Amino acid sequence: MAEIRLLLLTLVVGGGCYFIPARLPFLLPFVFNPLIFAGCLLLLFWYWRGLRRLAADMRPGKPRQGFFLAGVLGVWFVLQTHFEYLAQHMFFLNRVQAVTLGMIAPFCAGISWPGAVLAAGAPDWVNRTARAIWRWVRPLSHPLAAMAVFLVTSDIWLLPPVHFAAMIDPALYAFMNLSCLAGGVLFWMVALDPRPKPPCRYSYLARAGTGFFVMFPQIAIGAFIALSHTDLFSFYELCGRLFPAISPADDQLLGGLIQWIPPGMMNVLALIISLNALRLAEAQADKRFIPPPGAKLYKADWIGD
Repeated sequence: MAEIRLLLLTLVVGGGCYFIPARLPFLLPFVFNPLIFAGCLLLLFWYWRGLRRLAADMRPGKPRQGFFLAGVLGVWFVLQTHFEYLAQHMFFLNRVQAVTLGMIAPFCAGISWPGAVLAAGAPDWVNRTARAIWRWVRPLSHPLAAMAVFLVTSDIWLLPPVHFAAMIDPALYAFMNLSCLAGGVLFWMVALDPRPKPPCRYSYLARAGTGFFVMFPQIAIGAFIALSHTDLFSFYELCGRLFPAISPADDQLLGGLIQWIPPGMMNVLALIISLNALRLAEAQADKRFIPPPGAKLYKADWIGD
């Protein structure tokens, strides 16, 4: 069974990380996390197998496939390579890690909308478990709840005492990263849901607002960090910064800009994507619409004709 072989590979790599960590290449884990390592491997395998099992007209296009691959590899790169060592010694690289986990990788997952492909490729017991978990998580898929979860899981770790505690405690550090990833996946799966209503429970405009309005607290937090003249994150000075030429003030400035600008751009892009999905859904509805006999039709579509 392929899943068993992948889990055995996880054990082998985990043993290498434990016994010969200095000999492992950059693209293998610095801090081995079996949940992330095995999860990335299994997701890629199930997606590949799902694509093979689905009929050609049911498969997502190449761009969506590429977004899914980019999202999984992004998580892999920031959590299961030696980049993690860099992220533990420079604040701006730590923000690259956090933005990838909470924004970029989940954003890619939301655009790819991989549920049907993964369901086709995963074993039955995995699908049953996923449905059982979803029954508990479903209340959090309300737009307001998803926004709250996203903001808490991404921003609570930026409180200086909380950030310091997470960086010195390996278990809390792992929980920080997993919570950022989980909150981001939940949020972007709600905001970027491409389906019309129904089967989606919320309108396109509600989803567009979800992806857009969360931008403003993110901007405020990033701007505060970037423009602050106080060293908010003393952990990096205590552990030793990797690049002495970058001062604590510049490190914090870069980290704040990374927390501020790329997420804001992605929120605007989410708004555009949702509005475009609304346009396409209305165009499809117009094609299926059969006017009653004698009705007068007036054409007024998105381009104003």
